[in-house]
Amino acid sequence: MVTIEELKETFAAVFGEELNIADINESSNLRKDIGMTSIHLIYMAMTLEEKYQVRFTNNDFESIATIGDVINKIQGGNN
Repeated sequence: MVTIEELKETFAAVFGEELNIADINESSNLRKDIGMTSIHLIYMAMTLEEKYQVRFTNNDFESIATIGDVINKIQGGNN
């Protein structure tokens, strides 16, 4: 089971100080609260695909808006 702390560590390793990840929670919006751009989302997907053996599709980018959505996607696998 992926945790918010694991995502924080992963995001910090990939994005460094670029994003506001210190106080994220499940309802944190990737774009509005964390500051992710489209490029950040692509890097996030690539990193998480490799780390958790999950695949992000174009439809996922339309439906994933929060940290909770990311966790649900990872836990749901390729669904």
